[in-house]
Amino acid sequence: MRDFIGRALLAFFFVTISLTAAAQGEGEGIGDTGTDPRDFAPKFMPYYRYTELENGLEQNEVVMFGLLAFTEKLAMTYEIPLAIERDVSNTLLNGAAGVPVECSAPTGQVPVPPATPTLPNGIAAEGDCEETGLGDMNLRVMYRTDWNWLGADWLVGSEFWFPTATDPVLGTEKFRIAPMITPIWDLGFWPAPGAFAAFMNFYEFDAFGESSRGDISMYKGRYFFMLPLHPSGIYALPEIQFIYDFEGSDSSFWFGPEFGKVLSPGNIIYLKPGWGIGNDSGSGERKFTFEVGWRYFFD
Repeated sequence: MRDFIGRALLAFFFVTISLTAAAQGEGEGIGDTGTDPRDFAPKFMPYYRYTELENGLEQNEVVMFGLLAFTEKLAMTYEIPLAIERDVSNTLLNGAAGVPVECSAPTGQVPVPPATPTLPNGIAAEGDCEETGLGDMNLRVMYRTDWNWLGADWLVGSEFWFPTATDPVLGTEKFRIAPMITPIWDLGFWPAPGAFAAFMNFYEFDAFGESSRGDISMYKGRYFFMLPLHPSGIYALPEIQFIYDFEGSDSSFWFGPEFGKVLSPGNIIYLKPGWGIGNDSGSGERKFTFEVGWRYFFD
């Protein structure tokens, strides 16, 4: 997996240099990075993400993301995991001996727990330790209000998660709803124009679904800080995520700094490593993530 990430980084920088050279003469300026939640310009943003959990589970996913604007104040985003691969082969340890075990026991032998492992969502993996397919789809509806409380612009709306995964190990088998409220402040102290802070707040719960799956009730906070770094279109977008699970009474933190480049108006490429902060070893929380993607604005 590390070799793949290395190749992805090389490809990222190669594409950046090539397209930047092709865009010479189109004028300088950070321009629109497509990161401001207040910007309802229609856009398309496919991305790839690698995730490793504290318990050793590894996941690869290719996601199609985009935004559709209905009016100047009303928009919807879609997020469709077109391909997810989950591999639990590194999560399997014999509790007594502390050594790796196979996903399925040899023919005629009694399985050694946990020879049929379970993923963090409680569903058993198959004998080859891997599953690949389509994941749960997400739609987010957003409305830009006229509020100016606390000097911020405010968005309200909701996320809707649909149980579209092609295999139980790739989704929650639940229809989930997550009402959202987001204040956004322009950062006047930053030396370059276009800096802002956006605090996205969600409360996610399951409306209905498979009764065999656990109930979902959690707060999810996504806190962004947009920091233009250079007039040529280079920017940083650090993100902090905080999740509190009311069902399990536990919390987790994650930090991911996005670095991007505006190649030409409406054409942005970025990469985003991320790390879990202080999460329990052996848990189903994120340990490391790596994302690379492209944003394209429609005229």
